[in-house]
Amino acid sequence: MSTATATLRRNQNLTRTSTQLQSGPVTTTLLLIGLIIVLALLYLNQVTKTSTFNYRISNLTQKQQQLQGEKENLQIQAARLQSISEAKASAVASKLTPTDTKAVSFADTSR
Repeated sequence: MSTATATLRRNQNLTRTSTQLQSGPVTTTLLLIGLIIVLALLYLNQVTKTSTFNYRISNLTQKQQQLQGEKENLQIQAARLQSISEAKASAVASKLTPTDTKAVSFADTSR
């Protein structure tokens, strides 16, 4: 071995030791308990989100039914107000004056 090679290898480890992970029964039990807790928290999170969405859907459905009822009431009221008898009997119609049809002239559009 030359002196240059000996200088390079002076502070190097000549053997490598492989690291091995070892766990005892307590560590394994703690890891399993931790895994179960994490999975339980994920499950509770999903259940909570689902119930929240169901609550929102229920509220929106109730609001939709209420608006549908209001729409039907307004359609009935509009149909009642558009009837001829109702229009003739209304206070606005009683204030109108009849027109003289002979005094009205129309433009000739045949040209």
